[in-house]
Amino acid sequence: MKLFYPIKPKAAPRPRVTKNGTYNSKEYTQYKNGLAMLAKTRIKEPTKKPVYMKIEFFFKIPKSWNRLKRETAKWHTGKPDIDNLQKAIKDALNGVAYKDDSQVCFVKARKQYAQDDGVLVEVIEC
Repeated sequence: MKLFYPIKPKAAPRPRVTKNGTYNSKEYTQYKNGLAMLAKTRIKEPTKKPVYMKIEFFFKIPKSWNRLKRETAKWHTGKPDIDNLQKAIKDALNGVAYKDDSQVCFVKARKQYAQDDGVLVEVIEC
């Protein structure tokens, strides 16, 4: 399964803890649910086999950068951290692409600058 989600990548935040329980922000929940809904249009049923994930995170080049910096921009080295970006994707596809995210045995991920924001995810059965 390969899918492209044309939205700015978001990292998985720490859940908020209150006396009534724990919860995530509305923005993160919408991001995660949107990706899950897109995946459901392409996947009939979650796999029970081990999976390999290839994830590419694309961040739009800031308009404030000068021409030279825009032309040479390749790797996104700022926040958010790549492991938190991966966590958000794995959480979104949990129960959709695979039964549980413990089935993910190998992840290849990168974050880079591009013309537009987006996330490209490929899930391959091992």
